[in-house]
Amino acid sequence: MVSRLRFRLLKFCLATLFGVSVFGCSEGKPEIQPPENIFSGDWFLNIAHRGGRDLAPEATLVAYHNAADIGVDVLEMDLHSTADGIIVCMHDIKIDRTTDGSGYIHDYTFEELSQFDAAYNFSSPSFPYRGQGITVPKFEEVLDTFPDHYFIAEIKQVDPSIIDDVLAIIEQRDLLDRIILSSQTDSVLVDIRAKNSAALTSFGAAEMITFVSMTNEDEENFQPSTKFVQPPSEVVSEEFMARLRRFDLKVHAWTVNDLDEMKRLINIGADGIMTDDPETLENLIDELGLHSGS
Repeated sequence: MVSRLRFRLLKFCLATLFGVSVFGCSEGKPEIQPPENIFSGDWFLNIAHRGGRDLAPEATLVAYHNAADIGVDVLEMDLHSTADGIIVCMHDIKIDRTTDGSGYIHDYTFEELSQFDAAYNFSSPSFPYRGQGITVPKFEEVLDTFPDHYFIAEIKQVDPSIIDDVLAIIEQRDLLDRIILSSQTDSVLVDIRAKNSAALTSFGAAEMITFVSMTNEDEENFQPSTKFVQPPSEVVSEEFMARLRRFDLKVHAWTVNDLDEMKRLINIGADGIMTDDPETLENLIDELGLHSGS
């Protein structure tokens, strides 16, 4: 099924080809063409946290397909490696919470990991996705399945490092400008930036603390290491937004599932929201005309 995002882009290509407005013959509001790169342009981002884990089994292809069909702009995931060095998408270091197995990801080969049901514990008590062959996906599989999307990938695993493998997967697909790499461990981000200065990264935990706690006088000597800030939503205030704008930074707040909180963040100028419920956020985007000419 063609995603709504891909459909949007197709409409714009056709409009450009024929030199007419997409909605030239209708009374609907025209959509605004997304910028060449939605991470750097003024385009509000619907970011499906773990693929939208309230709606489908988290960090599985089923969840990412559902998010794509909803029309999200960015697919978010967390990365670990298996015993045989395959980079996979899963939030926890252990498989107990989401699958019918137990133990650490890195103790299993990818083939062994694939024997477990990655949807086993989704949506108690009905468990609608059990027994359907849903498995933990490879990172590269997600990238290849959704070529029209952008991604945020948090590197969870620190030791042993998976940075080289993650960068290799991204570089081989020429996706450096379509993926933001994040980590709570600042040394991981420092290493990424040193290995490939073209890689997009977010603030680490220490960088975030420095940014939030510095005084106005401190700003004079502050040099941000990246353009992307991904804080918990409660940190994002009007004052915080004003400081971000002084440094021309983009903010993607997490993890927001409450409609009123979504509205608050949009009203004060957040650039994107990570949510477990991307359908509610997409409906709000449509209601507010954020991706239309209103």
